[in-house]
Amino acid sequence: MAKRFGLGVDVGGTKILAGVIDLDSGAVVGQAKKKTKAILGGAEILARLGDTAEAALADAKLPKGTALAGVGVAIAGQVDPERGVLIDAPNLGGARDLPIGDTLGRRLGLPVRLGNDVQGAALGEVRFGGGVGVERLLCVFVGTGVGGAIVHNGALERGATATAGEIGHLVVHADGRFCGCGGRGHLEAYASRTAITKVLLEELRRGRPSILRDLLRKEGLDQDAPGGTAIRSGILAKAVAERDELVLETLHDAGRYLGLGLASAINFYNPHRIVLGGGVIEAVPLLVELAAPRAKREALSVPGAAVEIVASKLGDDAGIIGAAILGATG
Repeated sequence: MAKRFGLGVDVGGTKILAGVIDLDSGAVVGQAKKKTKAILGGAEILARLGDTAEAALADAKLPKGTALAGVGVAIAGQVDPERGVLIDAPNLGGARDLPIGDTLGRRLGLPVRLGNDVQGAALGEVRFGGGVGVERLLCVFVGTGVGGAIVHNGALERGATATAGEIGHLVVHADGRFCGCGGRGHLEAYASRTAITKVLLEELRRGRPSILRDLLRKEGLDQDAPGGTAIRSGILAKAVAERDELVLETLHDAGRYLGLGLASAINFYNPHRIVLGGGVIEAVPLLVELAAPRAKREALSVPGAAVEIVASKLGDDAGIIGAAILGATG
């Protein structure tokens, strides 16, 4: 039987990652990556999407005449999958009403299916990763924002407006911090890398001692970069390894809120398993260690005791693998 390949594109707050995927094994046979900016206009997003997708296809070096089973784009924001339109994306400079499906489809000469970034990652995890064989699965990815997706019997549960599973916008603190979406007290405003970065930079400005100053200087990063992008996940990991007091204090606070958000999701959805992924989780496993026991403790006793909480098995590739599956299956 001939191998089936799909093209998946994962668009987040800091990068666009594209990959050509062997749909039977989940193997990445070609990939490309481009950075995004904190504030990125719609036209530039569309152009970079196309450039990254074409670069991944070139990297794959598929035999001449090989037809792709489909193209999928998983993007951080609210989407209309029927029209292939990105409706709103607070973590991409507030991009709105972008016709991604039509634009990328014309450029590649192939139909394009669109989904939320964590919905894409969830499809990857349920097919090849930490969600294999799980009937009721919740995927939660922590990166620039906090995203979630629900999978039931192997299929995405999109909800009435294709936004089901948006755990990052659960309210965890009444009248709390403003979220990037404009709401207040949302989980994303407390547990995302953007939120963690904002707290750390404010503490640095107040004069708190921290190894972060040296790390930022060595990396040549701007403490005043917009959108909470100054401190990458890798820098957090280095600071944790050095047992930096400020970073550990801030991560413990973020882990507490993440655990509370997960507890609410456990009570509401009663999943068999929760898969935690994303750049922050991958770089700082401490967050899983902090959030998982609190989630199980704060949830109702029966669903809290029954749920499994595990880290993603696919890591950074979850999004492109899942996007390729989305493109091939709809």
